Amino acid sequence: MKSINKYCPRSGKSVESDSLITYRGVVVGFCNTGCRDDFAENINDRPNDRNYFDILIKENDIKGSE
Repeated sequence: MKSINKYCPRSGKSVESDSLITYRGVVVGFCNTGCRDDFAENINDRPNDRNYFDILIKENDIKGSE
């Protein structure tokens, strides 16, 4: 599985392969599992992260499996 983003939206660090999650049917990544889990558990409190992924999805015309 490969993430659509190379860098974590929260830290700017490189995405780690063990820190991936599916968002809107698309694989996105974070810099570590803690960062990923925080996003997953508090997704409604992370509008900047969601916006980052939504822009990438739109800009790359990616069709996720919702």
